[in-house]
Amino acid sequence: MKNYKLIQNAEEFLKRDESGVFNEADITQAMIEFAKLHVELALKAASEDAQTECDEGGELGFVNKETILNAYPLTYIK
Repeated sequence: MKNYKLIQNAEEFLKRDESGVFNEADITQAMIEFAKLHVELALKAASEDAQTECDEGGELGFVNKETILNAYPLTYIK
């Protein structure tokens, strides 16, 4: 994924609420939103970075599973 540096880390994500006061419901909602953000970005990265391969006869095409699994490194989630 080309623009991964634009992704907010957890601290930046929580600082959207300038009050700095969080209750359990706020934290739960923030965690859900943060996870959704990263899942969306991971799926986008996989769709952009997935590579296809063909069998030896060049007829049967398939997606290389490793390119999808490695399209969005867990190190992006901070």
